[in-house]
Amino acid sequence: MREEVICTEVKCARRSTLHTPTLERSSARHAAAFAFLREQNPLPKVCWARSCRRALHRMNRDSAPHFSIPERVERFKRFYQRANERPLLGFFVGSDYPLRRYRAAQTLPDGRALKPEDFPVEPYLADCDRLFAAHEACGGDCIWSASAFWGIPWLEAALGCPIYADPATGSIHAEPPPGFRGPDSIPAFDPESPWMRKAAEFLDRLAQHSGGRWPIGTTRMRGIADLLAALYGSQEFVLAMQDRPAEIHGACRRLTDFWIAFGQFQLARIPSFHGGVGSFYYHLWAPPGTVWHQEDAAALLSPRLYDEFIREHDARIAASFPGCIMHQHPTKFVPTDFYLEMPFLALELHVDEGGPDAEALLPLHQTILARKPLIIWGRLTARDLDGIFRRLPAAGLAVVAVVESPAEAGELWRRCFG
Repeated sequence: MREEVICTEVKCARRSTLHTPTLERSSARHAAAFAFLREQNPLPKVCWARSCRRALHRMNRDSAPHFSIPERVERFKRFYQRANERPLLGFFVGSDYPLRRYRAAQTLPDGRALKPEDFPVEPYLADCDRLFAAHEACGGDCIWSASAFWGIPWLEAALGCPIYADPATGSIHAEPPPGFRGPDSIPAFDPESPWMRKAAEFLDRLAQHSGGRWPIGTTRMRGIADLLAALYGSQEFVLAMQDRPAEIHGACRRLTDFWIAFGQFQLARIPSFHGGVGSFYYHLWAPPGTVWHQEDAAALLSPRLYDEFIREHDARIAASFPGCIMHQHPTKFVPTDFYLEMPFLALELHVDEGGPDAEALLPLHQTILARKPLIIWGRLTARDLDGIFRRLPAAGLAVVAVVESPAEAGELWRRCFG
């Protein structure tokens, strides 16, 4: 639908003033673009209809193409079927560190353990509006998605780990709970616990606030090896696997039960968005019932230890949901060969700054694409993009490139597609 920006002159009682433009007829994408422009160019009490119209025209010209939500959803459906006619290309705007990405998180107290009440939901809703607008302004195939604030290590906190804001890294980290004694210290999932009530509040408020504008997905949920590292310590859990294997097996079973219950708890509160759900960080539409999984601490394990202690639990998680997507980093040991045998809907692989580039990862990308859909995420260089788009098959390939502006998104799009 064509954007129509109407500036109305309103006579005030004490003086005449021109109020800022309103969007009288607008698609959701245009409304988001307008909000993005207002964020970038705040001009109170000035009529900027002409400059806004020019800026929107320039944004549309400079950004990647803008597709309707139904078009993007249909393209994602074909992606999961490995039937997409071209690779999908979308964008992640700004910092991937949650305390820098979400303004609401920048006032978290430093130096003490955080509590659920440190996270009032209202300010995060404003962040969602801002982030949705920034991503829609870039164009491309992705659909910005919300979740219960993914900077919180929800599982660790609910399991009793104290969590702390770290402004220096832009993240929130968990520490082992005092007095942890193995499986007996791992609680059963309790939907009425303080952290779960806070997660439910986030999801309920997000669903109400979105009004169907954007999808909602499950939040970041660290995997079984990650949770063992949080509870025991990153070195201690590996030693415990060798010294007390029966204890670790018991802990893994209880943690897997907890993980699955938390995933189901969220999905029960996430409204359908064009027949599916969102992806908290990657901004992909996904089929109903899809969750995201990760096992970053598996990098600390050998293939033998992963196979003995973690593999069966990752397989059980993947089989417990209609869809499950596994996130991976290409550092040290990555259990991709194991994941390809599990019922994952798709695999995601980062191209990390300072890590192997897309050229080095090409054989792994090809191996994954031969079996499952692949999502590549990263701050991709021109060389990365050239290799990905020229040497990998289109079917089942989606790329999420980190950018800072609509103009950068448009540059990357034109490089990839002409």
